[in-house]
Amino acid sequence: MSYQFILLRLLASGGNGDLYLGYRSDTGAKVVVKFLREWQLDHARHGFAREVRILERNLPGMIPLLFADLKAQQPYYVMPYLPGGSATKHAGRLSEQQLLAVAFESARALSTLHGRHISHGDIKPDNWLVTEKGNLQIADPLGNGFGCTVLFAQNRGGTPGYWPPEIRNGQPISPAGDVYSFGVTLHHLATGIKPNDSRSLNLSSPTLKAQPKIAEIIAACCRPQPAERPTMQEVQRMLAGARWVDVQQTRQEQRTLALCAVALLSILLVAAAG
Repeated sequence: MSYQFILLRLLASGGNGDLYLGYRSDTGAKVVVKFLREWQLDHARHGFAREVRILERNLPGMIPLLFADLKAQQPYYVMPYLPGGSATKHAGRLSEQQLLAVAFESARALSTLHGRHISHGDIKPDNWLVTEKGNLQIADPLGNGFGCTVLFAQNRGGTPGYWPPEIRNGQPISPAGDVYSFGVTLHHLATGIKPNDSRSLNLSSPTLKAQPKIAEIIAACCRPQPAERPTMQEVQRMLAGARWVDVQQTRQEQRTLALCAVALLSILLVAAAG
């Protein structure tokens, strides 16, 4: 690397790292440098390495990775500075059309991530960053699944209030858990009310009554049982106009076709054996 990253000041401290504002010595472009805080702990270094491996893929909708050094005494990576900050500061101030646009962008990014068999593990407004053009990029993936190491018990992932009930009860992160956190994040952005881990979401608030499509998606995503939640692809379908009942009907039809195919295969195998 023929240039350096010059640090200016501490921006924020997250769950596993400290974020510093800096700039590139060659172009002067602003960057954010994330340092692993608990660098002495093996499980923390493994988790940080998972995060870097996901960002290295430069998937659509994810924050780009500019540079990383996992072998440094205190591992770090560098990403672009996004002047729009996080979506958190816009909570409770977005119109229904703005919320739908935000939901569609983030759902598309998560669908791509899940398509690679990777869970994000910590979906919340703080990790939805706004670019200069007003687009969204998702940051801080914990990672779980194909291409990622197994999660350690010390860091199952998620943030209280946003995490699904199965994570709170000690289960590993999953795409279905991301869907739940997506629903809670939408609720926070729609109502401006930060979730409380000991209190259920209020789906009958005046704000959500005035935004029935957003309310329908939140209710579907935040179902207690993981298998009863939509996938992110199904969320995109709902954002495009489908009702949750239509999505459920399609699911039932697909299950029926699958059972018929298995039954037919069994009949053919028995006939061939006879």
